[in-house]
Amino acid sequence: MALIYPVLADSPEPEEGSAPDFAELETDLSDQWLVEVAVSEDGDDGCFGPLTAREAWDLAIAVDSRRPEWSVSVVPLYAPEPADELITLFDED
Repeated sequence: MALIYPVLADSPEPEEGSAPDFAELETDLSDQWLVEVAVSEDGDDGCFGPLTAREAWDLAIAVDSRRPEWSVSVVPLYAPEPADELITLFDED
């Protein structure tokens, strides 16, 4: 299906075949990451982590190369502080 990973909106277009800048991803987004794998539309999926940006990337590439029909996502793991900020994201007024 797809390998999905974050790219900062204001980042310049990377050169063809270049690896992401892991230090930049950890600085700008998160120092802990998850790899989400969706095997089918029936809900067969899993989430693995927390991992460093490099570990998450390596795991996602390895899974994607062996099972390209699966959807593999690399996502930052973080939560806003304090908890009230997180709650307001989901509250409907």
